Amino acid sequence: SIDGVQFKVYSSAHPKGFIIAKPKYIPIELMNLKGLKKRFIFGKSMFRFNLFNSKEVVEHNLNEIREKFPDCIYNCDKHKNWFFGLPESKIKNFYDARKGLQELLKVPLEDLDDYLKATKKMIDILVEAGISTKDLGISHSTLLGNYTPGKSDIDILVFGIDNGWKAIKHFEKSNNNSLKWKSKEDWSKYYRDRVVSKVYSESEYVANMIRKKDDGFIEGNVFSLFCIENQDELWYDWEADHEPLGVMKIKAKVKDAYYSIVRPGYYEIEESTILKGHENVPIKRIVTWARPFNLQAREGEYVEACGLLEKVKSKEGEFYQLVIGYFDSYMNGRGEEEYLKALIN
Repeated sequence: SIDGVQFKVYSSAHPKGFIIAKPKYIPIELMNLKGLKKRFIFGKSMFRFNLFNSKEVVEHNLNEIREKFPDCIYNCDKHKNWFFGLPESKIKNFYDARKGLQELLKVPLEDLDDYLKATKKMIDILVEAGISTKDLGISHSTLLGNYTPGKSDIDILVFGIDNGWKAIKHFEKSNNNSLKWKSKEDWSKYYRDRVVSKVYSESEYVANMIRKKDDGFIEGNVFSLFCIENQDELWYDWEADHEPLGVMKIKAKVKDAYYSIVRPGYYEIEESTILKGHENVPIKRIVTWARPFNLQAREGEYVEACGLLEKVKSKEGEFYQLVIGYFDSYMNGRGEEEYLKALIN
């Protein structure tokens, strides 16, 4: 931004004149934030902003942002909710993930450090899946060159939903020795060490996580895969009216998981039943803004989920949907209740 704040874009579709994006690095002189780690980036001391903190800390930091940079909050009448982001008029630089990758590919392999060699290896594997390098990009610290070898994730963007599924299916059957996935024991330890959820049992958590192939290791480095819709694939309608109806728990069958690979993404569902919180109404889809719930269920599987029930009026008509991961859920307590799990074990 023109104020020196680095944002990461959070959606492919945006309201007019505004980019939905979350602050990532904030110069420490701009505001008094609490409970955040600091990094030395771009020649400055920066707060590394996140929402994974106590409710009191998150509320304090959000109030600081609202006071010092109110333009970073999009109060959306259509949603009766708010979103982080940036007015287009306040953007100073946009870092292009695809162009960044093309620049990286110009560097001879022998001139790359081990982290970037692993990044190049990741690109090679995705090309093996039938994806053109023109449909791939690098992001976050990999793109900006402020990564820490051995610690920073390698963040790869795949453009086009069909390409995203090509990548996932390729990883599911790949025997490449450079790739490694967490074992059942690894996920069990992660669950116990982090106290991941009060909703999932350990066995449910492990069963849901071990089959997902959008995060893993490439030659010892953590990698994360992000799928981005092409412009002709955008599904989110910022002109739709959303009426929030409260926190609900449901059970349903997944009819279509095609858009579960993007953020925000959704699962089209059928045979829905509200288990708690509202009279039973037919629910069309489960929408997730939270990446941990992408790729969580497949067609034909039954799921259980908790989130915000909305009545939506849009060009598609009038229908109900359950939403997980709106920004407000991190500070009003709803985030502790929200989840999505496939009923597979």
